[in-house]
Amino acid sequence: MDPLMVEQLRLGIVGAGRRAQQHLATLRALTDLFQVAAICDANPSVAERVAGELGCEAYTDPRECLTKDRVDAVLITTPPEAHHLVAIVAARAGVPMMIETTLGLTRPMMDAIADAVAKAGVFVEVAENYGRRPAEQLNAAAIRAGLIGELVHLSAYNPPVNEESSYHIMSLLRSYAGCDVAEIRAAGRRVPNGPVREGWPESWIDATLTFESGITASVSYSTAWVTPLRWGRPRIVTAEGTNGYILTEDGADRLRRGEDGGPVDYPTRVEMAVTANGETPTRYSFGPGFDASWDNPFADRALPDTGGIADGIARAIELRSLHRGVTSGGTPGWTIAQARRSQELGIAIAEAARRDTPMPAKLEGGTSWEREQHAAVVQRWRIDPLDDVDRVLDHLSNRRH
Repeated sequence: MDPLMVEQLRLGIVGAGRRAQQHLATLRALTDLFQVAAICDANPSVAERVAGELGCEAYTDPRECLTKDRVDAVLITTPPEAHHLVAIVAARAGVPMMIETTLGLTRPMMDAIADAVAKAGVFVEVAENYGRRPAEQLNAAAIRAGLIGELVHLSAYNPPVNEESSYHIMSLLRSYAGCDVAEIRAAGRRVPNGPVREGWPESWIDATLTFESGITASVSYSTAWVTPLRWGRPRIVTAEGTNGYILTEDGADRLRRGEDGGPVDYPTRVEMAVTANGETPTRYSFGPGFDASWDNPFADRALPDTGGIADGIARAIELRSLHRGVTSGGTPGWTIAQARRSQELGIAIAEAARRDTPMPAKLEGGTSWEREQHAAVVQRWRIDPLDDVDRVLDHLSNRRH
């Protein structure tokens, strides 16, 4: 990219924790697109430390950050239960935004974001990285090209989950299937004596999804997947077709096809190029003989990776979509509606496991899962998170002081 032809945006970041640090690592390679102009975090020492490292302004209140400092866009990387608060503040200030997943913890929280954004008419990108990583983009291209024949089944073993919701894998499976989920069946069990994550006892959930096309999918996960006792278990995703399958395991892909009466395996091929900052992937494919590949739009620079799955490229794609939305009116790569749907499906799986009965994939009315999550936030904050935004933010600020 020619930096003389690209407008650099002043970016504010609200929430300076682990996920923000990952975005900051990617942003160091995107200085032609963004300049980090402000850091906001509820912890003053964290805000000042990170802002000091970047040479920008530090804030503890998003209202002050998004009105006193001139920012062209904001990246929201707070915990999910606070996403709606910052998004409403940003919408009120007319600031375009990118919101980390999950969009919001509950449907009412997500709907509060959608209502504020629709009223303000601001651009919103949701930072859903599943489906944007190179291997997953190649897989989707191979499925669309019919390399495994007609798609018949999808599966995900040990996908990441937060608060029992598997929204990431819901996004990915829907992109592979090319349609929505119609029905959910699930079984689950809480294990009080198992590993505990963030104060919640471990749950194991096994779900079967039926898509509108008639294909099925199986999803199996533990909510304690990041605890020491569970960390390191293989993460496996498959797409099964009438003439083979695609297997993804911890970032390593393989295509198997039936050819000349027998199976033939094709591992992922990654073409590399040398840049000023090191080697970077340029193209992903299963071989030159197939009409399915994926070209890296950031092949001119080295981006940070996570676990060999090219998360840095996925984050760069998200941030580029935000930049295009602000500068040229581009459409979001992942919308509020898509993100809400992924979380709704995650909630429906958790609820189906509790009820032990089939559930329609589109929820109506409240769920016990959402009531439990909402009550936990009220207990932590000592205020209803869906109360007036200014009242909630003032209360949280007073508690810190």
